[in-house]
Amino acid sequence: MKKNIILSVSLVSMQILRILISLFAAVHVVIVMGFLVNDFPLQENIFGMQSLIFNNSDGLQIHELQTTNPWLLYVIIIKNLFTLAMLFSILGYGVEISRNIQQNRTFSKLTITAFDKVSQLAVILFFVQFIKLSTTKVGIGFEFSYLFLAFGAIILTQVFKEGHRLLKENELTV
Repeated sequence: MKKNIILSVSLVSMQILRILISLFAAVHVVIVMGFLVNDFPLQENIFGMQSLIFNNSDGLQIHELQTTNPWLLYVIIIKNLFTLAMLFSILGYGVEISRNIQQNRTFSKLTITAFDKVSQLAVILFFVQFIKLSTTKVGIGFEFSYLFLAFGAIILTQVFKEGHRLLKENELTV
C-alpha cells in the first residue's frame, strides 16, 4: 500500500514541534533557576535594565521594569511552562493518532481515546489562557483557537466512535 505523504509530513512536523517545545521549556527552566540562584550571570542583565520600550496602539510606550513584581514573572513563567506541557501532550496524542491511521488502525479504541484526551487538554488550555498575564498588566481574554480545537476533537471523537461501532458490526456480520 502506498504511503500517505501528507500524513507522513504531518507526523514529522508534529515531532519537530515537540522538539522545539521541549527546547523552549528548557530555556524557561534555565531562566527560573537563574532567578532562584543569586549569582546567575543573566540576573544582573535582566534586573539591570531600567526600562523597556514597546509599541502598542497608543504609540511607543516606556515601561519601567523596576515596577514589575518579581512574583508576577514567576507566575508568567509557570503559566507558560504549563501551556507548553499541555501543547506537548496534545502533539503527542496527534502523533499517536497519525501513527494509528498509518497502520490502518483508524477506528481503534486508542484513536478514539487520543481524540478524547486532545479535547480535554484543549478545554483546559482554554481556561488556562483565560487570564492574560504580562509584566505591565493582568487581564482577561479569550483564546478561542483552543476552544475550536476542543470542539473539533469532540466531533472527531464521536465520528470515530461511530466508525468503530460500524466496524465491529461489520466484523460480526461477516
